[in-house]
Amino acid sequence: MEKHNNRRFYSLNDFFKDEFKDKIFKVSLDGGFTCPNRDGKVAHGGCIFCSDAGSGEFAGNRRKSITEQIDEQLEFLKDKVKDKKVIAYFQNFTNTYGDVDYLREIYYEALNHPKVLGLAIGTRPDCIEDDTLELLKEINEKHFFWIELGLQTIDDKVAKIINRGYPLSTYLETSKKLKESGIKFVTHMIVGLPTEEREDILNTAKCIVQSGAWGIKIHSLHII
Repeated sequence: MEKHNNRRFYSLNDFFKDEFKDKIFKVSLDGGFTCPNRDGKVAHGGCIFCSDAGSGEFAGNRRKSITEQIDEQLEFLKDKVKDKKVIAYFQNFTNTYGDVDYLREIYYEALNHPKVLGLAIGTRPDCIEDDTLELLKEINEKHFFWIELGLQTIDDKVAKIINRGYPLSTYLETSKKLKESGIKFVTHMIVGLPTEEREDILNTAKCIVQSGAWGIKIHSLHII
């Protein structure tokens, strides 16, 4: 812990510096997706904390190609990135919620960009079908890669309040499949959800650790 300033956590930035000997930036991309709790498959309106942009306000423009989005993000970050490589991060909405052929096309378009070091994909645990999982396993065997799963809470009653649209059992099942496939996954949780107290928050964190998550992304509740 000494080389990480005696912090009680190991940050993603720490990992990048240990693994790649450099600071690595992410470029946020919009793959043109929606979510099953927006289009009516599960629900309408989306989660209560999700914005009209699918919580990806700083991502690229979905009307442009993935390559064009990466180039624009690199231009925006040019003073920070310079000659460094980046992680392509599919952020907006649910980025595995689509036909597997389309997913393959855009994922590999991002990976084939000369400045892209690896791939991160934000999604929901109820939106990784078997054929999609096979694609993710293929990518994971060849590239630096991780998945980000939106859990937020382990309390299914609170999940209904925030309109999450799936039970805890779905997260546990999907995290098990990812772990067995050797795919790294980061789980999102929110602090400050309705009715939750300190013990509830700690129980969610403990569950995420026990699920085998590679990392935890902690948010405070913000409703736009």
